[in-house]
Amino acid sequence: MATIVWHKPSGQKYLFLGPGFGAYKAQRAGLLGGDWFPHEESGEIMVAAVCDRNGIIRWFPSDELQVLEIDGKPVSNWFEGLADSDAPLSQDDACSAQAGAIEQCPACLTRVRAEERECPSCGLTLIMES
Repeated sequence: MATIVWHKPSGQKYLFLGPGFGAYKAQRAGLLGGDWFPHEESGEIMVAAVCDRNGIIRWFPSDELQVLEIDGKPVSNWFEGLADSDAPLSQDDACSAQAGAIEQCPACLTRVRAEERECPSCGLTLIMES
């Protein structure tokens, strides 16, 4: 399966190879102690391996990439016939929501069951415990 991605900052297209994590560690002089008490920071960022038409592998932060096509078909074609879980509620769904069956997350607009305590998509707390 071939996935073509677009690198937003450069405008180049690449073949997506796979996801990964990039680790970083930064150190800077402390405010009071200078180099004696440095401030250290470390963490991970999501990255993706891609390659260009010459097979050269590059790693980019995943938020700089957008999927354009999968197996020669535009991404939107893969979603045809599927219920769009991120679409705003229709009038019928809004009536069901009032009846307590379906609600909509106020943060990401994902449809969630009325009894859910948090949104399965973004993690927003929907029901506060008393």
